[in-house]
Amino acid sequence: MKQKRIYKKLVRDNIPDMIVANSQTPDFYSFPLEDFENELVLKLQEETGQYLESKNPEELADILEVFLELLRIRNLSFPEIEELRKKKLAERGGFSKRIFLVKVEEEEVKEKNKNDSSDEVNYSC
Repeated sequence: MKQKRIYKKLVRDNIPDMIVANSQTPDFYSFPLEDFENELVLKLQEETGQYLESKNPEELADILEVFLELLRIRNLSFPEIEELRKKKLAERGGFSKRIFLVKVEEEEVKEKNKNDSSDEVNYSC
């Protein structure tokens, strides 16, 4: 009796050939381009979760591979993203100082409308 394993996930290009070489039969299809980005995002989440669990450098390589494919399908180049990274680095710094922001206390301004966040600064990445 044949056993089936259900995966339902995006895999690397050579995986079907590896399955056949192992005398098994894969059932797969290629995503249409319009659905591919969503699957890459899910794969990025999967690989990030695996890295968080294992801290294995191979998972970082998988994250990078998915990231590079996202760039490719969005018609972005690594140098373009690197330029954005450098701009943020110059403006906001990096993470080498290991700063963990706990809170920011502000003086209450009576004239300011509490729903007006136009002066609010975004302190995240």
